Amino acid sequence: MFLVEKGVTGIDLVEVDLNAQEHKREAYRAKSPLAKVPALELDDGRVLTETRAICTWVEGLVPDFGPALAGCAKARKAYHIVTTESLDRVSESTHHEGICIVARRKPPGSAADVLGLMRRHPRGPLVLVLLENVGNPHNLGAIVRVCAHFGVPALLAAGAEAGKAPFPPAVYRTAEGGMESVDVVPVSDAVAAVRGLRGRGLAIVAPSSHAKATVYEYDLPARCLLLFGSEAEGLSAPLLRLADTTVAIPGTGAVGSLNVACAAAVLLAEFRRCHPHLRPPRAGRPARA
Repeated sequence: MFLVEKGVTGIDLVEVDLNAQEHKREAYRAKSPLAKVPALELDDGRVLTETRAICTWVEGLVPDFGPALAGCAKARKAYHIVTTESLDRVSESTHHEGICIVARRKPPGSAADVLGLMRRHPRGPLVLVLLENVGNPHNLGAIVRVCAHFGVPALLAAGAEAGKAPFPPAVYRTAEGGMESVDVVPVSDAVAAVRGLRGRGLAIVAPSSHAKATVYEYDLPARCLLLFGSEAEGLSAPLLRLADTTVAIPGTGAVGSLNVACAAAVLLAEFRRCHPHLRPPRAGRPARA
C-alpha cells in the first residue's frame, strides 16, 4: 500500500508464502537471516528488513517523484529505483538531483533554422546571441539558461570547443531545461555568420570594457545580435570590428570583468527592459522522451 501511495511501481515484488514457511528456507534466510518479512534487496546487495527502514528508504529516494513515476507507469515507460551511489555511476555526476532520464538527444540547430526563423518573423523584437570560444560547458549551459529566460530563440556557438556537437551532459544539466527552448547552433565561421545576420537586418552589439557608453545609456535595437567572447581573451579582433556598437557594463572596478554568463544576463535583461513585449519565436524542435 505504501508503494502505491508513493506511485512507485518499479520495484520487483516477490511473493513469500508464509503458510508454507518460505521465509524460513535457506534461500530466503540468505537475504534475511532473521527470516523477517518484508525484505527489500537493494541493487548494491544490501537488504533492509525493517518495515520502517524500507518505507524511509523509499520515501527518501523518491520524495518528489511519485507523480512522475505514476505517469511513467501509466505510459508504460520503464524506470528503475536505485541507490544514490548507483545513480552517480549511471549519470557520471553527483549533481543529478536524484533523477536521471534517458531521452533522445535534441538535434543541434543549423544556419537554415536561424534563417527560417528570421523569414517567419521579419518584424518585431528579435535578439540572438553568438558566443566565440566559450568552451566551458558550465558557462555554455548557464548562458543557454539565461537565453531561455529572456526569450532568445537561437544561440550560435563558434570556436573549436564551443561549436562542438553533441554537447556534453554538463551543458544540459546547467541549462536546467533551457536546451528545450533555445536552439544551439554550431558555427564554423563566426565572421561569415555575423555578416550574414547583419545583412538580414540585425544590429551587431558587443560588450567591451573600453566602450564609452554603458549598456544603460544605449537603447538596444529591437532586432540585434549580441556577441560574447571567452573570459580569457574576449572577442577576437575580426568579430569586434564587425560590431555596430560596443557597450560597457558599469561596475566598481574591483574585478576586471564579469563571468561571461553574467554579462549575457545583464545585456539580455536590458534588452528585455527596452522591449518588454518580446514574444520569443521557436526555431527548432523539442527532443522527445
